[in-house]
Amino acid sequence: MKRTAALTVAAAPEALRGPVSPVDALRARLAGPTARDHAVLEFLADDLREARDALDGIFGYLASVESAIADGGVGQEQLLALALGGGPSARIGCLEEVLESLRRRLAQVAARM
Repeated sequence: MKRTAALTVAAAPEALRGPVSPVDALRARLAGPTARDHAVLEFLADDLREARDALDGIFGYLASVESAIADGGVGQEQLLALALGGGPSARIGCLEEVLESLRRRLAQVAARM
């Protein structure tokens, strides 16, 4: 039962992706003739992709922890490796930076509407 929960959590970011970039609809609506407009939308798409990648790493770590905890034979070394291995710390820092950039880009897009 816990494995199912871990798989559901790990799959959550995939559900957000969808087959088409979320920026495509915005691009069709807002893309002006200037290179700056195109660049801002490309950076916005990059920020979204980087945020999803960081979240994938965080979800992956959580799935590993849940799987280890659910394993009746988990040992001290495995748990220590998860605890001391850095885990998602770098991904969380990256996510903070990307979300701040994403907010700036959204403000730029909003100003062009």
